[in-house]
Amino acid sequence: MTKTLLISLCIALVASSRCGGGNGEIKPPTPPKKKGIVAIVYSDLTKSIDENIANRQKENIGELFKRLPVNTKFFLYSIDRATNKPDIYKFTPPTFIKIRVESDRDRLKKQIEDTQTNKETTEFDNLNRSLNSYYSSITNQKGPVSCIANKLTTLLDTIGNKNNSFPEHELRLFFYSDMIEQCQSSFDGKPANLEKHANDKEEAKYLQDLQQRIEQNFGQAAPDKNLKSMGTKVYIVLTSQDDKQNLNTLKTIWNAFFKRLGLDPEDLVWANGNEEVFWEAGQVESL
Repeated sequence: MTKTLLISLCIALVASSRCGGGNGEIKPPTPPKKKGIVAIVYSDLTKSIDENIANRQKENIGELFKRLPVNTKFFLYSIDRATNKPDIYKFTPPTFIKIRVESDRDRLKKQIEDTQTNKETTEFDNLNRSLNSYYSSITNQKGPVSCIANKLTTLLDTIGNKNNSFPEHELRLFFYSDMIEQCQSSFDGKPANLEKHANDKEEAKYLQDLQQRIEQNFGQAAPDKNLKSMGTKVYIVLTSQDDKQNLNTLKTIWNAFFKRLGLDPEDLVWANGNEEVFWEAGQVESL
């Protein structure tokens, strides 16, 4: 084989290894599948939400808990005045055995079945008790207590900690809320209320001022440590808002907040309930 022919073959081999086909397009590498899901759920049961809606929200969160993959790590947080408040409920399933010999298949199947049964009985009851306890305590508090933006000020730390603890897991963030901020000391220490003003001129002025407050006082995440870089999927489940604020206005406001955390508007999924996408495996390995 001549030297020229050898060089030509080497070039052809390198090109074929980088190209996706005959059209010469380079295929991006397939990302590795995640080992499981970390579900971080924020529940808003403040007084702006009536009892019927509160009950439906609790049912939806329970449905999410039961239908997520059995190895999902589940953390529930409350929305209230506090900023960095610990979870009010969590479920971390056992470490599932790896199949090394044929008999491990039956052992794994039994472990999965037992864990799922535990989720649907004992742990489901524990979740409901936590939600009911939170609902009772929050409805007895006086004054504006729906401080959603305050939760966002510590969200990067919360997500970052979970990402460090479970680096091979997919992070899914769920907000079950009407997304109506009613807070006496919001993200910048000033009052914030997202209910619609009766006067359109006052409404436009207030929203413009709020946008400026977000730009000036809501911290911006670093490019290498934001919600997008950590692969966080965000779902906002509106429990009720029609009588309080226009949906487009709500989206504009919260898009501005999440933009500071590294997410674009198209990265946020606004939903009406527990859609199938919430618990689909996607890029997560199945047991």
